Amino acid sequence: MNTMEQFEKVQDFEWGTLLWFFEPDNLDIERLSVGLVTFKPNTVQNEHLHSGDEQVIYVISGAGLQTVNDTTEPIRAGDIKHIPPYARHKVVNLLDTELKLIIVYTPSKFQQLLARPETELQNDAKNLFGFLDTEALRSLLNKLADATDFSLAVLNTAGEILLTTDNYPRFCTRLSAASGGKHCIKHILPACDSAALSNNRLLFFCCHNIASIIVPIFNGDVPIGFIKCGQIFITKPDLQQIEHEFSDLYSRYGFDLGNLMSEYLNTKIQPKSRLYAAAEATFVIANYINEMATASLRQTELTNSRISLIKEQFAKAELEKALKEADFKLLISQINPHFLFNTLGTIAHLAYIDGSERVANLVWNLSDLLRYTLKKTEQLISLQEELEMIRNYVAIQTARFGERLSVSTDIDPSLTNVLIPGLLLQPIIENAIIHGIEGSKNKGIVTISVKKHGQDIQVEIIDNGVGFNLASIVSQEEKEKKSGLGIDSVKNRLQYYYGERQSFSIDSNPGKGTRVILTFPLMHGDDDAKT
Repeated sequence: MNTMEQFEKVQDFEWGTLLWFFEPDNLDIERLSVGLVTFKPNTVQNEHLHSGDEQVIYVISGAGLQTVNDTTEPIRAGDIKHIPPYARHKVVNLLDTELKLIIVYTPSKFQQLLARPETELQNDAKNLFGFLDTEALRSLLNKLADATDFSLAVLNTAGEILLTTDNYPRFCTRLSAASGGKHCIKHILPACDSAALSNNRLLFFCCHNIASIIVPIFNGDVPIGFIKCGQIFITKPDLQQIEHEFSDLYSRYGFDLGNLMSEYLNTKIQPKSRLYAAAEATFVIANYINEMATASLRQTELTNSRISLIKEQFAKAELEKALKEADFKLLISQINPHFLFNTLGTIAHLAYIDGSERVANLVWNLSDLLRYTLKKTEQLISLQEELEMIRNYVAIQTARFGERLSVSTDIDPSLTNVLIPGLLLQPIIENAIIHGIEGSKNKGIVTISVKKHGQDIQVEIIDNGVGFNLASIVSQEEKEKKSGLGIDSVKNRLQYYYGERQSFSIDSNPGKGTRVILTFPLMHGDDDAKT
């Protein structure tokens, strides 16, 4: 895909638009998607489920609120936020101007999803589903549908729908019922055959442009059925084309066109990446459907009814276990930084070409900052690396605050190569700027000092911000609001790496700023630290 084609992918919503800088055509090979989200003034993106994707948000301009699960926090220009897989997410634009965000997200990935069960059945695959406990299977799929926010259907090898989840689109149900299933089968059966032939999921668009992922269910090397996941729009439907198609449906099946159109347009619009992420969970279910059918068939061949009952209960327990795996292990994201940094580099180059050198430099700073934060934070890194990351962060904040912000450093040159935990100092700098300087009417000054203190390193970070009264903090909620969640992370990581050999203190008073002092052992590469 060339650069211009990438910039032509736009999705329209009631609350704004989503312009894709990069959304791979083949998400089986390329994982990362990058886009620009623009919220209209005073709009709300209602709560939605992030399925199996993990997201990083950078706020370009504007201000609002975001809610992740049950936690609501402000978002402002320059903020970088992380949305974990399977989080509930809501965004509110509070201003009379647009709120603009860069989003970077990738679907999570199950491990060994395509592993086939070793057991093979000798019976006709068309009759296999006759051995399943359909109510137990329906309950399992409904729970997965609730977790992913996508509907599901189980099909036999002839493309016939055997069961659907409760959230299956009313439009699809009516059309299938009116035609005896024939209207849909003639389109979906070739897609099922292709999925079985490739032994992989397949993106399928029906004749009305509703998208699904077809996942084959195998017993050994033999396909025994399919799971269809999705039933959503990837792009906004063409109303003129729909009206023509629905006139044909009216003549064949006698539908009420107004009701049919309403049900059709109630179909959700979702990104293709999110559909792929949700479909990955169905691989686990597909394998367990085969195992459930295998166990059930064998039970019918046993002459000992007591053994048969035990095995049936075991099969149901294993299916419930599969649901928990599909629901709760969705999943550590496998962001490929290659796509992320190439995309940010493209944006920066375009900014330079357009003469926007300041914007280009901001993008480079953001790229370096994200590259650093995506490293394994449990590793020890040099003080120099941490300071470079802080300089990138300060550069972004300086673009926001301008002359209102001044950050100075006093670093002992002999300490630049010593090892410290990554992301140890940046959260404190961020708290000083966001919680201290932002609310102050005066010019904000932050000083960072790193010195030797005997056999230890002493870090002192001082700001002249609004400060706060430590004695007035009587609850954990107030503590987090004042000092920031990052402070607890710093304390915990100091304790993890240095145990009792470290200290952390914070001193603050309203109107007089805040002083944070960290002291911990001076360590080199061969010292006794947890790595």
